[in-house]
Amino acid sequence: MEDIARACFVIDGNYTRKGFSHLAQDGIDGNYYSINFAALTEYTASLIEAETGTRCVFSDKKVFMGTNAEFDRENQKFYRALDEAGFQRNTFNLRSQESSNGRLPTLKEDAVDTTIVFNTAKEFYTKSRDERFDTLVLYAGDGDLSVLVSGLKAEGVRVFVIYYDFKTPVSITRASQNLLETADKAISISSLLDERVSQQIKSIFTKIDAPEQTFQVHYKPGARSAFETATQPFVLSEKLIIEGISNCRKDDDGWALVAQLGKSIEYKMGAKLPFGTKLRAELARYPKTFETKEVPAFSVRIKPAALQHKN
Repeated sequence: MEDIARACFVIDGNYTRKGFSHLAQDGIDGNYYSINFAALTEYTASLIEAETGTRCVFSDKKVFMGTNAEFDRENQKFYRALDEAGFQRNTFNLRSQESSNGRLPTLKEDAVDTTIVFNTAKEFYTKSRDERFDTLVLYAGDGDLSVLVSGLKAEGVRVFVIYYDFKTPVSITRASQNLLETADKAISISSLLDERVSQQIKSIFTKIDAPEQTFQVHYKPGARSAFETATQPFVLSEKLIIEGISNCRKDDDGWALVAQLGKSIEYKMGAKLPFGTKLRAELARYPKTFETKEVPAFSVRIKPAALQHKN
């Protein structure tokens, strides 16, 4: 009987979707990408085969994520990329939750990380020893998953963690350091994007067209913005935010990506926003005018009542 390396590939869908959207919407140095999850699976299989000296077979490929009808509608490209690679989607309802400032409601996943731990451990322990996976590939960044990694390692399972650290105008996404250090191998999407020789790695990323609307800010050499020279605490005016939203691409309900809003404001001002500016906090200054939502990406719109009043 042929010796094979049995592997299980588990994806934290909401974490992975953020990176997928960042590459497609924000891009890197003017280039925009889609992730080929089938090619990513083949690449990780080649790493496992190099370590074990045996052929790698993925017994399970699963995605766990929070969702709702609107989220499903706006993430078809992400879903299609997963479906084409043969990943089984396991979804959970998103629920409303008041934010810490009590003014801007958000949508939260219901214990997806706990479900990943439970289902992956169940998949391992309910199989006979000959049928258990010996390698777990985990595309995730939540530190709460470290307990799963350490527990499986104690059973002799190799664990590879795939992660993607990136910044947008309004947030920073970073994988848990504890999770990365607990894993046997940490694979950075950023490092894979920098690969210039390996055709196998380059096949993981497909260049795509830029979004319909992007903003580029041009500066005069040596010029300093009013933001940089201001002595008073920086506050975005309600009027400037409204003008920024008006220049963004919006859906039928008037929602605009906050990442696009930041670029729109910088485009209008001809200067970068001050370092550390939190658009979430700036929007919260005007709860009667703006409302936000967290999924499928952090978005904002002018409240219909406020829009009618201003018209």
